[in-house]
Amino acid sequence: MVQDRLRALLDGFEGKRVLVVGDCMLDEYLWGHVNRISPEAPVQVVEQVETTYAAGGASNVAVNLVAMDGVASIVAVIGQDEMGARLRLELERQGVRHEGLVADPDRPTTVKTRILAHNQQVLRVDRESRSPISGAVEERLVERAGTELREADGVLFSDYSKGVLTESVVARISAMARKAGVPVFVNPKPSTLRYYDGANLVSLNQSETESVTGLSLSDMNAVDEAGDRLMRVCAAEAAVITLGGRGLVLFQAGKPWRHLPVVPLEVYDSCGCGDSTIAAAALARTAGADWVEAATLANLAGNAKVRKLGVVPVRRKEIESVWSISNGNGNGRREPRGTDL
Repeated sequence: MVQDRLRALLDGFEGKRVLVVGDCMLDEYLWGHVNRISPEAPVQVVEQVETTYAAGGASNVAVNLVAMDGVASIVAVIGQDEMGARLRLELERQGVRHEGLVADPDRPTTVKTRILAHNQQVLRVDRESRSPISGAVEERLVERAGTELREADGVLFSDYSKGVLTESVVARISAMARKAGVPVFVNPKPSTLRYYDGANLVSLNQSETESVTGLSLSDMNAVDEAGDRLMRVCAAEAAVITLGGRGLVLFQAGKPWRHLPVVPLEVYDSCGCGDSTIAAAALARTAGADWVEAATLANLAGNAKVRKLGVVPVRRKEIESVWSISNGNGNGRREPRGTDL
């Protein structure tokens, strides 16, 4: 992609409205130092010095959309608890419209607590419910999605299998999107892929694709067959398989697949990489990109994310920076922990 086209598409991100529907989370980071082993058990003792928070899961997708100059609103379920209130504050701080959040007193806000020492993760503790939401909560969720859809240029389902995106919720919101002529972008789990039949874009990582297709993608020999099987299962307009250090592969109905290799960078942290990838693809498509261009921007965004520690968003300038590196300018040094955390 030439620089003028890159900048034109990135300029087109500004003001594009994407509705995110899915499993929102709060990421909690306990930062500290390790100087000794516990006398009670053979484990490290982390002396905590700081606690920070970030929007995770579907919330992180929404934050990425805003960081890339889009406009994001979120429809999701939180608990009627302190962490739910904290997540609302974090979304507000990041500029995400959160009127679509539904508070359910019968389930907790999903929280992932990461304990880090010397910038390395020591342990993660999850607090969550994976049970399907009730029918009453479904009705409130679909109603709020219908309201937000009136102004949306795209709908993005961010599915982490936490019980919010039931088959009924997905079917009803997808039908509303199709009726409104709004494209649907999906980051599903293998167990729920069938819910998203006919989506415009489906994005899966390597292990998820292997689960869906029954094929090993340890080398590129099986990619063609994996893509064919995936497209048959989801009946999407396009599909992306992210392959970690090997970049990503784009499939389109009736067209040859395209491999977009990774930009040579020192990998720091892949947490949240899929969120940045699907956010960039959705904005690119709503900004007028074809599927190859959308996949290229998604690949650049994913490469930008791995340079950053923690679940933090990717910004437009970072996408441009990775493009510059891929074209022989700049360097591939990783970025330290920044103010995003």
